[in-house]
Amino acid sequence: MSDGGDDLQGAIDISALASLQELQDEGEPDIVVEVAGLFIKHAPEKLLAIEKAAKIGDAKAMQIAAHGLKSSSAYVGALRLSEMCKELEQAGRSGDLDKAVEKAEAIKAEYERARDELDSLISKK
Repeated sequence: MSDGGDDLQGAIDISALASLQELQDEGEPDIVVEVAGLFIKHAPEKLLAIEKAAKIGDAKAMQIAAHGLKSSSAYVGALRLSEMCKELEQAGRSGDLDKAVEKAEAIKAEYERARDELDSLISKK
């Protein structure tokens, strides 16, 4: 996969946001802006939970936090982030904490890329 690939405009798959936009009701606040804003607001809590669980070796807590971030990431088109969370969720489920801290740090970095791209896309709306 490319570093900042044009295929997904980096961290965000624009087609996922277009699908979300199709749910827009006339006269209502912009659904993409609303959902992206909620993602940006709540993801740091999940990232903190992932990081904490990885550091203390709590596989179950890591699995739960990664699952939550996986779902919300996919919803806003942060597909790489979602896939990384899926891998960490599976590692937590199997009790595999090998390199969990490094994986949590990589997830945080990918979240920051996704957040920045979402901010940029939202500001253009």
